[in-house]
Amino acid sequence: NFEKMAFGTLFTHSDNPRSVAIKAVAKANNLELKISEVEFGKPTAEHQNANGLGKIPAFVGEDGFALSEAIAVAIYVTSQNEKTTLLGKTKQDYASILKWMSFFNSELVQPLGDWFRPLVGKAPYNKKNVDDASKVVEKAVDVIEKYLLNNTFLTGERITLADLFCAPLLNRGFQYFFDKQWRQEHPNTTRWYETVVNQPIITAVAKQLPLLEKPALTNVPPKKPEAPKAAPKPAAKPAAEAE
Repeated sequence: NFEKMAFGTLFTHSDNPRSVAIKAVAKANNLELKISEVEFGKPTAEHQNANGLGKIPAFVGEDGFALSEAIAVAIYVTSQNEKTTLLGKTKQDYASILKWMSFFNSELVQPLGDWFRPLVGKAPYNKKNVDDASKVVEKAVDVIEKYLLNNTFLTGERITLADLFCAPLLNRGFQYFFDKQWRQEHPNTTRWYETVVNQPIITAVAKQLPLLEKPALTNVPPKKPEAPKAAPKPAAKPAAEAE
């Protein structure tokens, strides 16, 4: 077994979908990747140095090389293995891998966020906006569904970085919306997703999501936490009961 090599630090959140492939490939390449859990909206100076906007994921190598943007970080980590098959065999493969990573990252991640975040109280709720976001997701998934009718994987006949990077980007969909009926209507996307997220390279770094029978979220405003009613002050509790 190869000695693990100290490689760098990844600034991220533990369940960040854009970081799954980066962590998976680093582990497979025996690169020791320190994980720095980012407190939302409070990037450290080192993190800010890697990504001027303080966004995640961002990377700083042991050699001081700083890199932001998930696709760039994923490719950099993957390319550390000179013999990797994950970047394809030809220039066309490599370009296709980049295309799919870019497609999922730009056409799916944002609308999926716009679909679920208002429903869990992480963004202002507007029924039409949520509905519109769900339609944008469906349109992008239709492209993937058609492509995967005749292709097992996104690029070539075997798993590449495109699959490892892109499948986890659908996690929020499968977590909140893609129920049994949806999966029956999108058999190719579902087959591909399940195949990829169950690969040992992924399961080594990411928890599997249980598949939904029914959607976990529907297009209704999130329940507001009940405002505490102004009540008359109760008598002081005996010490044993005080929280």
